[in-house]
Amino acid sequence: MRIETDNRAPWRHVLLLCALLGALGLGHGLWTPDEPREAEISREMALAPTVIPTLNGHAFIEKPPLYYWVVAGVFRGLGHPSADAARAVSALAGLLSALCVYCWAVRAGQRRAGLIAATMLATSVQFMVSTHWVLIDPLLMLFTTLAAWAGWELLAGTGAPRRWALLLYAALAAALWTKGLIGVVLVVAGIVAYSLACRADWRRLHPFAGGAFLVLMVGILGGSILLAGGREALWEWAWVNHVLRLVHPGATGHRQPLLYYAWTLPYAVLPWLLPLLEGLRPSAWRGAAPGAALQRYGGVLAAAMLLVLSASATKRETYLLPLLPPLFLWLGLQVARWWEAWSEQAGAHLGWRWWGQFALLALYALAPPLLGLAWLRRADPLALLLLAGAVAVVGLALRAATQARRVPAGRAALGCAWVGAAAWLLLLPHLLDGTKDMAPFVRWVDQQLPPGQSVYALNADETLEGIVPFETGRRLVALDAQQVEQSAPPAWVLTQEVNKGERTPMPAGYVLERRVAFGPNRALALWRHAVGPG
Repeated sequence: MRIETDNRAPWRHVLLLCALLGALGLGHGLWTPDEPREAEISREMALAPTVIPTLNGHAFIEKPPLYYWVVAGVFRGLGHPSADAARAVSALAGLLSALCVYCWAVRAGQRRAGLIAATMLATSVQFMVSTHWVLIDPLLMLFTTLAAWAGWELLAGTGAPRRWALLLYAALAAALWTKGLIGVVLVVAGIVAYSLACRADWRRLHPFAGGAFLVLMVGILGGSILLAGGREALWEWAWVNHVLRLVHPGATGHRQPLLYYAWTLPYAVLPWLLPLLEGLRPSAWRGAAPGAALQRYGGVLAAAMLLVLSASATKRETYLLPLLPPLFLWLGLQVARWWEAWSEQAGAHLGWRWWGQFALLALYALAPPLLGLAWLRRADPLALLLLAGAVAVVGLALRAATQARRVPAGRAALGCAWVGAAAWLLLLPHLLDGTKDMAPFVRWVDQQLPPGQSVYALNADETLEGIVPFETGRRLVALDAQQVEQSAPPAWVLTQEVNKGERTPMPAGYVLERRVAFGPNRALALWRHAVGPG
């Protein structure tokens, strides 16, 4: 038996499913800790476009401005800022990245592998979560994927070299202006590693002209920061954020051990752990089957990116996003060959690879509603509906497998991945919005304060500096305990507690108006001075 792939319908179906996944789970508030900061920076960029982003009116030089320009453009196009609009930028970047993987494989003559790779990418945990978060990294992933694709076309000698070279270096420049030099280094490290390992003709990349162009882009970005913020701003961008944050993260909270990604990457690719483990076998890297060179390119590129990320002292799960498209391209080519051979076999024994991967996919589909019901401790209608859908698709796959109908069983197993991903995206806002979204409390605070008054706050961090102005339009003024105890104390003080069980002590004369906890490690409280300011 052989799987027949229509030249038109399947890719349209996969693209539609990817688009539907991208649209799910967008309609919730700004979640701690990152989303309020990124959304507020974008709002301020929309109000006053500049090269140096600002947060709560202060320069925020950690990242270049391109991402904030894009989100600010969406805000201005809609006429107002919103969490949904900011999150839609990430979702669209994710959708376009999955489409790039498919088109990349199609140009290499591997349509089926492209469909499988795009499906696996779109339903993987880290991709799914990060592309539904207000973050820089999904846009960076789109640019690094375009650059990696263009690099392959140049090394493979296909198409018009000038156009691909233009795309390669334009995408690298966009990655530079999105997150700094790391966007360029990740792709260049992968391409260099492949050129050395597989003896590819690196001269096809036009490295000297392209390198000069990138140096020019770095100079333009650095010069713009210098003109806008002076030498201190340039020093912070060039040294503090490109060197110190990598070798000495300090208070960023992202300092992790060298092997951090050894256990993070398997989580990131779930539910596709089995193909990853199979791909690590030496035999998976040998052979001259169609697409083998592209498969090696994707694998080497992902491995080199992983090494670069691991060498840094600062590590985070979302930093894996740029390597996921080439990684899943590599896995998709591998799985496509296995799928074709497996589907043509006869007999009732489907093999341990099938049953192992099916078990992961079944768990992936069933886990969200079951965990949701356990979390809520009640018969929630949405969780029950999703559970019924998961049971149905798992049952279809199991029935087809027990009857040795390989193609229907395989299709139903892929359906488990789509159903599981959709269930996660629908349930997470339903379950977590109350503990991750501080906006309702901040809007209540806004109603208590006199018009035009700033919000005075103790223990303010970037999250609070983001959510307060984004939701109220008021400036947040960070205070310390001594300023609160001064002779003219503020009439209203907002306090934040970020350590479990630790309450912020307030001077005599302050009365607690309201306190709300947002998860186990964060709480906000509004205090009123009983006799007003002195």
